[in-house]
Amino acid sequence: MDMSKLQDKMRTVPFGMSVFQIKNFNRGQETPERLYRNCLLQLNQKMRVLKECEFRRARYEIDIKEIDEKSKNSDGFEKRRMEIDRNEKVFNLEQEIKLIEDCYIECRTYVDILDQLPEFTREQFEGAEGVYWEKRLLDDAKYEMLSIDTIGKDTAKSLEQIGIMIGKNKKGQIAYTANKMLEDTNELGKPPENI
Repeated sequence: MDMSKLQDKMRTVPFGMSVFQIKNFNRGQETPERLYRNCLLQLNQKMRVLKECEFRRARYEIDIKEIDEKSKNSDGFEKRRMEIDRNEKVFNLEQEIKLIEDCYIECRTYVDILDQLPEFTREQFEGAEGVYWEKRLLDDAKYEMLSIDTIGKDTAKSLEQIGIMIGKNKKGQIAYTANKMLEDTNELGKPPENI
């Protein structure tokens, strides 16, 4: 088994997220504010990883130079142990390259998405949270109905927490209504029956 050929093959595919995956399955696509936030969170995480790689690589390079210097004055088992340590450090340095390449491609993709979005303030983000959670939870409810023919209790409870009541209409179909409608009819807390 030729390790260098395997490493070359490994460098040709993403070990992190693919560009397609980032663009199509990015969390927070329900609202532009959430998408903006998720891109910034991912970039923060990736930049941290890159900085950690930078520090690790600097340490490996120092370790290699130190081993080279010390090995000049050693022999026998000590010299062989140092050679192994050096080979391990060189191997680790090479492994970091794949991580850095993948991380850079992911960062570039998140930056490309951010470039297509307006900048949002904290107030704008907070103002859009209700819309985000309503869309997300209603989507969860829809997919639960499609896959298991019922809405899970956690989804129903979460919907109630944001003011959306779930029940069945006269035809026995799942229906929902928002708190505002319920408040108008003094039916707050009761499942919708006449939707």
